[in-house]
Amino acid sequence: MMASVRPPRRFGRTIRFGIGVALMASLLLGSAVIGWGLGAPATVAPGTVEQGQGADVGEQTPAYWVWQAAQVWGMPSPVPAMLSTVSLTPTLLPAAGASFRINGATAANTSVRWEFGETTAAPGSTELELRFTDGLSRAASTLTVYLETRPGTLPAGLTFFLYWDAGAFGPSGVTVETMHVIVLACAGIGRCP
Repeated sequence: MMASVRPPRRFGRTIRFGIGVALMASLLLGSAVIGWGLGAPATVAPGTVEQGQGADVGEQTPAYWVWQAAQVWGMPSPVPAMLSTVSLTPTLLPAAGASFRINGATAANTSVRWEFGETTAAPGSTELELRFTDGLSRAASTLTVYLETRPGTLPAGLTFFLYWDAGAFGPSGVTVETMHVIVLACAGIGRCP
């Protein structure tokens, strides 16, 4: 009697291979679309809320000093006081919320305004180092300023507005390529990282 020999079953493997290739292609295409969206700049326009998405925005802050918002704004008049740029002489925060600037400024210039909330958990007499990096469509700026929390404990949370004068950018909009804020608690007055 003659034994029959069956050819190997390739039909099932071919279908599984085709499905695997289709899934891999879909995954790569989806990743490319997401990556393109994340890499696109965001346009921030004057107003009360941020608009757009995809800009490289990051923050690192203590839990008691919270970055709440960033908007394109007009520099107030009179121009707010400038925060200290020297670690040994930080600007002492007032007992109520206030506005400050982080660079030279002219009233009514287009500016980026950061809103920070200081919570009641903020330790008193603590120096904070704030590092700002803004990459705009035509320029990039890196600024470091120093402030000191009030002695004692706060009875309620406070709001502080910090302005960065964007200079010659038009008032209709600024394209923000990157925006990073790092707030570090110093070991003591003048002993910052």
